[in-house]
Amino acid sequence: MNKRTFLILALVAALALPTAAMAAAEFSLGGYIKLDAFWDSTQEGKNMNGVLARNNVRDAHHGRLKFTSQSSRFNFTIKGPKLWGATTTGFIEMDFDSAETGVAAAAAPGASASYTPRLRNAFFKMNWPETELLLGQYFSFVSAWFPELAQDGPFQITGTPTARLAQIRLTQKFLGVWQVGALVGEANGITNGQSYSANDRTGGESTEAPQVQVQGQFQQDLWGKAAWYGKPTPFTAQIMAGWQRGITQDATRVAGLQVTGQDAYTVFTGNTRHQYHDPWVVMGTLFIPVIPTTSANLAGTASLQTSWWVGQGVEAFGWIGFNSQVFRYSGRDVIGRLFYDVDLMSRYGGQVQGQYYFNNQWFMTAAYGMSKAFDVGAFETSGQAATDLVPNGRSNAFAGDVVNYHHEFDLCLWYRPITAFKFGLQYAYARTNYFQNVRSGTAATPSWTTNLGEAHRVEFVGLFFF
Repeated sequence: MNKRTFLILALVAALALPTAAMAAAEFSLGGYIKLDAFWDSTQEGKNMNGVLARNNVRDAHHGRLKFTSQSSRFNFTIKGPKLWGATTTGFIEMDFDSAETGVAAAAAPGASASYTPRLRNAFFKMNWPETELLLGQYFSFVSAWFPELAQDGPFQITGTPTARLAQIRLTQKFLGVWQVGALVGEANGITNGQSYSANDRTGGESTEAPQVQVQGQFQQDLWGKAAWYGKPTPFTAQIMAGWQRGITQDATRVAGLQVTGQDAYTVFTGNTRHQYHDPWVVMGTLFIPVIPTTSANLAGTASLQTSWWVGQGVEAFGWIGFNSQVFRYSGRDVIGRLFYDVDLMSRYGGQVQGQYYFNNQWFMTAAYGMSKAFDVGAFETSGQAATDLVPNGRSNAFAGDVVNYHHEFDLCLWYRPITAFKFGLQYAYARTNYFQNVRSGTAATPSWTTNLGEAHRVEFVGLFFF
């Protein structure tokens, strides 16, 4: 047998093996193509998932017009064979929602710019009549009820994140209306890796503990249903809680310490100590059919959905943009350097969505989301110079610029003439308030930034589902 014949036979065998393995499975393709076009008054990100630059930061506040299809996505659903009396299903989903950055973005800023494919979800599950076991990357319990708006991942910064993590999840239904669930999964970082070792990419892996979440749900058709993403849904009440460990390494940090009586901050260098942290969150959710239906006809129906949460270090659970490190003053070392222990900022927030269907094709969504810090404490110094700052026991310093509260309001008109097509036109307003104003210039001629950032956006989206 010559070499060429051997290679041909090897190729045929390689192709035949997957065919034989897939004979017991059924595959289906799904997803959508999405055009996203918007004008905004700032240089805010496509998904509106970041804090806003201050209003008098000139380069960040001029209009922008953008068109993109990078949020298009596709998926494969695999129906597998029965195992231990359970039906088995696999799901793999990808999108292109990771824009080129740095040199690549500068080299290819036009319509042919490359967007990096991203693994969005990849899991398999086993389903018995009232039990489900899921293994793989999927949304966490905290991410089940994000609003139906034009931008992708709405309210990641305020009401509901779109957090996906590799996990093992078990859910159990009983008595027809109750469900409980628990998951263990990947422990995430809390603030872009700033407080962690460069060798620990997520900030949670070195704690050797997983993220843990639990959930309880009551769902029953009490007086009819209303639409949730176009599906008739009954009254639903949920509560969930999550916990994980984080770690801060010994390191020298630079942070901004706000000085009492001045709307400015002084830069200092201080050391952080090796510490473990415990990010946590508790969230409650209600879905209420306000004007219900008892059939598949959604015309004239209305619903109200709301989720509210409280926690510390909530970036670990998918909220983003807050920079939640707070440094509490601890003392000085033998050579006079400041020592700070790192706490996690306490925050609360939530979102509320109202939706009304004019008929089965036209409907409108109004949504509001917010996040607020609390229990931050005072900012005081008794020293006169930046090199001699001695805060009192509850004083704080921040690693970078930190958000006090953030709000967002959206109003979106939707038109879905048939199942395969959906169009939306939306207005959005967002507002960020920082703890600190920033002083620049010289002492004789200082200039100040405001602690307020605002943005307006008008957005059109078109989706083709397949």
